[in-house]
Amino acid sequence: MTFADVLVPVPIMGSFTYRVPAEMSDTLSVGHRVIVPFGRKKFYTGIVTGLSNIGPEDYEVKDIAFQLDSRPVVRHPQLKFWQWVADYYLCTPGEVMRAAMPAGLKVESETFIMPNPDYEEREDERLNQRELAVMELLLSTDKKMPLDVIAKKTGFANIVSVANSLLAKEAVMISENLVERYRSRKETYVRLAIPKGDSDALHKVFDSVKSGGKQEKALLALIELSGFMRQGGELNEVTRTELIERAAVTTTVVAAMAKKGIVEIYTKEVNRFSYSGLVSGKLPVLTDAQGAALDAVHKSWLEHDVTLLHGVTSSGKTELYIHLIDYVIRNGRQALYLVPEIALTTQLTGRLQRVFGDKVVIYHSKFSDNERVDLWKKLLESSEPCVVIGARSSVFLPFASLGLVIVDEEHESAYKQQDPAPRYNARDAAMVLASMHGAKTLLGSATPSIETYYKATTGRFGLVELTERFEGMKLPEMRVIDMSDARKKGLVSGTFAFETERLVNESLKRGEQSILFINRRGYAPIARCRLCGYVPKCNNCDVSLTYHRHVDKLVCHYCATPYAVPDVCPACQEPGIEVLGYGTERVEEEVESLFGNATIARMDLDTTRSKDSYENIIDSFSKGKSQILVGTQMVTKGLDFDRVSTVGVVNADSVINFPDFRSAERAFNMIEQVAGRAGRRNDNGIVAIQTYNPSHPVLSFLLQHDYKGFYQHELAERRQYNYPPFVRVIYIYLKHRDQAAVSTMSFEYAARLRELLGNRVSGPDEPYVARVQSMYIRRIMLKIENNASITKVKKLLNDVRIEMTNRKLLSGAVLYYDVDPM
Repeated sequence: MTFADVLVPVPIMGSFTYRVPAEMSDTLSVGHRVIVPFGRKKFYTGIVTGLSNIGPEDYEVKDIAFQLDSRPVVRHPQLKFWQWVADYYLCTPGEVMRAAMPAGLKVESETFIMPNPDYEEREDERLNQRELAVMELLLSTDKKMPLDVIAKKTGFANIVSVANSLLAKEAVMISENLVERYRSRKETYVRLAIPKGDSDALHKVFDSVKSGGKQEKALLALIELSGFMRQGGELNEVTRTELIERAAVTTTVVAAMAKKGIVEIYTKEVNRFSYSGLVSGKLPVLTDAQGAALDAVHKSWLEHDVTLLHGVTSSGKTELYIHLIDYVIRNGRQALYLVPEIALTTQLTGRLQRVFGDKVVIYHSKFSDNERVDLWKKLLESSEPCVVIGARSSVFLPFASLGLVIVDEEHESAYKQQDPAPRYNARDAAMVLASMHGAKTLLGSATPSIETYYKATTGRFGLVELTERFEGMKLPEMRVIDMSDARKKGLVSGTFAFETERLVNESLKRGEQSILFINRRGYAPIARCRLCGYVPKCNNCDVSLTYHRHVDKLVCHYCATPYAVPDVCPACQEPGIEVLGYGTERVEEEVESLFGNATIARMDLDTTRSKDSYENIIDSFSKGKSQILVGTQMVTKGLDFDRVSTVGVVNADSVINFPDFRSAERAFNMIEQVAGRAGRRNDNGIVAIQTYNPSHPVLSFLLQHDYKGFYQHELAERRQYNYPPFVRVIYIYLKHRDQAAVSTMSFEYAARLRELLGNRVSGPDEPYVARVQSMYIRRIMLKIENNASITKVKKLLNDVRIEMTNRKLLSGAVLYYDVDPM
């Protein structure tokens, strides 16, 4: 008898053992997807991680229900990588699996409820209003419905409790249906039903369509498209769509030809992605400085597996990346090109496809489930050399022969997954992935993270520097505008200083473009009663609401709950509610009034929700169809625009004054990066930084584009207060619906940890936002020595969690870890 260890996408440690039915014993192997029963009624897609002839003795083993594939869908290196992610980031392998695999590959059971035809309402068990509403909905459709659909149609938040109550009263019945999310793309093709080269058969076919002009046109088009008369070579496959477009006929005509036996119509599964544009195959010509840097990278890899390329903005790092990718592909291996934002894939894809054609693969979260599954299968079924461009989730793809990992803009916090688990950093995970494949890693940035630059300057990583811009262009001129002084002198209009307004106007007159950066979306970040000072807050989160004018709602940016703008203040009952401050919506509105003749685009979370929105906004700005781009931090990341000469940082203080040990680093990186969008093809680049604190030390380094000076200053502070890169930080979060309970348990938890870890433990304290979605939050900080074993730390934390749980001290709480927080 054979037993299988199966990894199930649930937040429970380890895998689960199932019995392999006899009919699967010869076909099942590690990496296969299987459907397994879990709990009382649930079914999940699991991945087989091991096979054995010895089963467990201490519990009853269930059978695997189905085997989904004829071949494995996960490679062995992936399973090893998943385990590393789970171990390092203190989560379960099941949580990693859930994040790693496209949803379309995870068949799961959904709970459906249906009316019980034998139900009769009893006097002592009357249905309440919510239960009646659900029953009326079920009876009106006369079919079973999934709980999420019922919740959507009724608007009830806690539909599970209503369903449980109806089930207890025997008014409904429950069933579990397996749901397959993936739908393959199928294409219909047409081919001649005669062998190639059979001239007699071809004459007969033409004779049969002489009376039908449209059929004859379709036949001629099919012969041309398929290459039927071409000497030698295979026939081209012709899609039905292609045929009817070329011949200008309908599907009815093609169907009639098939009925006569002239053509055969067949359908097959096809990949959704192909490149049909021009492929030059020509590598970009490198400058002397770029060529020297490329040689230095290769030499660095002789001694280091990881090298940092520190190149100023617009120094041509992408050109180096293309040469390195070409080198890897020519050696028959694959490359992973990580970018922090989906927006960057838009510009990069075209550049790489012109060189590498259909060897370029794109993968990110804006793709549908079906598209992501197709890309997964493409990599799984082929070990051919290619380059994958993707955001952080692409580290989980099934690479066969990875030879190079490039992490562009390696400093970006967008590489860090925040919620849910695994809370991994794709940059660090990618380096481990590369080492597992025997590949090299190149980290690129104009403003490297403090930790990365520290490792590069102390010899752990290689270091290559590119200190001049492409074609000798100068770095943009930085100007700090003291907004306090400007307001006193009446030199401010709305949110813009006159100086910023003048610079944008001059750019427009020269036919150039401007970028205006403000790190707040919405219309106004705060609403307030001008009479009593009342500020509307979210009912579920401890944050003030942001006003969004396009929907005329106050919106919580943590739980997305919308609220109507009150006509009168709830506190003083007077009509005194006003909106204060500026977000991207309001800045856009003000820009329209100041520069009415210019076309304005806005790029933030609200304008980039649809799949193609990034591409449309960037394409429009790149082609000069819009002259001013207003945006959040999305506009700071590595975008390449030829005609931008002015950048305005509307409110630098909102970036600098954030309560976090990384705030100075984040501010320097963000402002230096957005400044780098200016003057990339000319020497007219000017950056206006509006601030109420012009003496802040970060600004003095920004004025000189002095990364190394900033690094030394920041490193000294980190050393003094014992922060990374000198220690590893782990946050422990506890959440509970009861504020007093979470305070008590967090103090108990921290006290127990102090007994074991001493002064490495800080807190508990309240994070910047101490309540989200009705859950009160407390945070404990651990500072662990870099040479400490993360395995031992994980065991210690797990032992404390189990001890606290057994003592009933964590009842009702959610506990999780954030390793290396950003």
